[in-house]
Amino acid sequence: MPKKTHPAIKNKLSKSAHPPDPPYWQATRGPLYCLVFLFPLVAIYELGALLLRPEAWPEQRLVAPSLIQHLVAWFGTDAVWVPGVALVLTLLIWQFWSRAPWRVRWWAFPLMVVESLVLTVPLFVLGELLQQTTGGPAFESLRVQMVLALGAGVYEELVFRLYLISGLMGLLTAACRVPKRAATVSAVVLAALIFAACHFNPIGSEVFTWPLFLMLTAAGGYLSIIFVLRGLGVATGCHAAFNLLSLIVSTG
Repeated sequence: MPKKTHPAIKNKLSKSAHPPDPPYWQATRGPLYCLVFLFPLVAIYELGALLLRPEAWPEQRLVAPSLIQHLVAWFGTDAVWVPGVALVLTLLIWQFWSRAPWRVRWWAFPLMVVESLVLTVPLFVLGELLQQTTGGPAFESLRVQMVLALGAGVYEELVFRLYLISGLMGLLTAACRVPKRAATVSAVVLAALIFAACHFNPIGSEVFTWPLFLMLTAAGGYLSIIFVLRGLGVATGCHAAFNLLSLIVSTG
């Protein structure tokens, strides 16, 4: 006759088999939450770029997707769909590597949207203080501008926050033996400067001015801090929301 497991022991074993979900602030920084949150933005941008490509070739107007395409071109392909695939694969590989559970709490995503919108306020204040905005290419079609604004928010965060900050932190801590906190601060500052510099010729399309450089550096630093504290999903949501809201305000 099999032995009966004591209820207290059974309950303890059940809890150990299914550990409690991490709190919202921690869970939403993870790769699975970022992937689910960002996938609709990637899909909308890629579909918009595909439909509008005969009109403006929007993927060629953005710095971050172009950098990704140039990088993977070394491996024999420069297809326009590469940046979107790179984002999805990066987050999937991160999810597998982290061995985090494959479950999400769906109520967290509306909160991430609200958080992203709230975090755009300092960017608008910053722009007003410096009285400087990025002009960007002047397209006749508002649809093209909206596609570009969304794509810039998504892929600039992928390149200049996830890839660049993570790479710099790894280099500084592993190769240079810099303490983690100092490495984080250094990575945030360097990433902000590189982010700003890449917007100007010959990489970007902006004409260099010191007010614009300072504004982009400050914005890059702010988004870098959001990335470090709140993860890729919220940082991208904030960046994309700011771009779209700025476009609506400027054309309204």
